[in-house]
Amino acid sequence: MRRALTLLTFLLITAGTVASAQELGEIQLRNPSFEDMPRNSAPPRGWTNCGFPGETPPDVHPDPRFEFQVAKAAQHGMTYLGMVTRENETYEAVGQMLSEDFVAGQCYELNVQLARSETYLSRSRRTNLPSNYVTPAVLRIYGGYSICQRGEKIGESAIVSNYDWREYRVKLEPSEAYTHIILEVYYKPQSMLPYNGNILLDNAQALKPIPCDEDLSVPTDTPVMDAPVTFVDPDENIQTQPVVRREIEPATPEPEPAVATPAEPKIKLGNTTASLKEGQVFRIEKITFKADSDELADGSEEALDEILGFLQQNDDIIIEVGGHASFMASSTYANDLSTQRARSVIKYLRSHAIEKNRMFPKGYGNTRPVCTSRDADCNARNQRVEIKILRLNS
Repeated sequence: MRRALTLLTFLLITAGTVASAQELGEIQLRNPSFEDMPRNSAPPRGWTNCGFPGETPPDVHPDPRFEFQVAKAAQHGMTYLGMVTRENETYEAVGQMLSEDFVAGQCYELNVQLARSETYLSRSRRTNLPSNYVTPAVLRIYGGYSICQRGEKIGESAIVSNYDWREYRVKLEPSEAYTHIILEVYYKPQSMLPYNGNILLDNAQALKPIPCDEDLSVPTDTPVMDAPVTFVDPDENIQTQPVVRREIEPATPEPEPAVATPAEPKIKLGNTTASLKEGQVFRIEKITFKADSDELADGSEEALDEILGFLQQNDDIIIEVGGHASFMASSTYANDLSTQRARSVIKYLRSHAIEKNRMFPKGYGNTRPVCTSRDADCNARNQRVEIKILRLNS
């Protein structure tokens, strides 16, 4: 009997040790080197496109037809992943289901090779003119419970400015036991306006558990900066004080008349009164749609005509029409519906002779709720339209 109890105790301890080891084991990624047939607008096998509806998916490089002129050799294997940010506030991402769930509260390390391509030619989404998507960007990592569901941002790389392949170590801090991961290219921190940029990814390692107080380094080498540092001669900063004879008081200079800074023009559009400047957002809450539809509801004409009059009076302005959906809807459904609703507003404005190239639709889905209660009033406020000033051509 005693031997049986001893054996049972041993088995329980062993099982607990094995379970703990599995719980804190490395999490494998499928196709971590992004190997596949080089091609444009299709993610590598094992990865799903998680970008914006209506935009092209990421690419497998080196560029097979030299269309984008991305010719860098792979750091590992034969191919790698290329993703871009765009001027119209869209950016590319890929996702997959993890081999093991994250452990809530456990930190992990993502070790991946990152670089920036010297050339990544495509057309600007704003001007439709050729553009080089070369501005540095960052890699953001999300955890979620389904493909392309951004449940929580769990990590972000340093700015990828280097043109050569370099090792980046990114700390991941999931607060929940997420089952899926998203890798997303995004704009540099504190960027005022969206821009055309790129990141190349290769040779990602398994996600390794680490202590949460471990300080991971940014790239192992100093990345290439955006511009050379200008040397300043310190002698140029020396200021001399003129000598004034004591018996002669220096003349007091006449103060220069103050020049008044012209105030920025203020306008009211929808529910917002603000300056007319690039980047300004005006919230329009009186444009409504039929339930689960992009069809404009009765009573929206007054707000639509207000936007129409604004564009007619300011024919030098280019705008973004942003659609927002209920935060209670799924991400994919909310993205699709908000994009179609933005297009419905543009369709109305085009029917009144507003040029197509002055308006750009953008679906924000459920990513920017103005409130989070589950009552009907909050839900209606979240399902709104916003007008953003993209450019003042004057």
